[in-house]
Amino acid sequence: MSVSHLVLEAQSWLLQQPPGGNGIPNPGAEAPPGSEAIGRVVGYMRWVAGISVLGLFFGGIVAATAGRLWDHHGSGRLGARMIVGSLALALLFGLGYTLVSQFAGSTA
Repeated sequence: MSVSHLVLEAQSWLLQQPPGGNGIPNPGAEAPPGSEAIGRVVGYMRWVAGISVLGLFFGGIVAATAGRLWDHHGSGRLGARMIVGSLALALLFGLGYTLVSQFAGSTA
């Protein structure tokens, strides 16, 4: 089948359609029932994640300080890892909303 043949068939099909637009209806997007509760739960989860990142950061500071004060190298190293891990999680936490919104907006 050639492209010109397909174009001619599409044009003839469109011309045969009634002018009133009695085609397939295209309803708008509508939020499902209970979506407010889902949004509230997601908000709680974001709050808990943010508090957890802050707790990890300050816990790392306490562990690193205690390791240095009492000459306990394992605690000092663990505290340093906790601080670096909390900074990486904070970066992901900050970028997460932007990335998810970008991906969700591009598919809609």
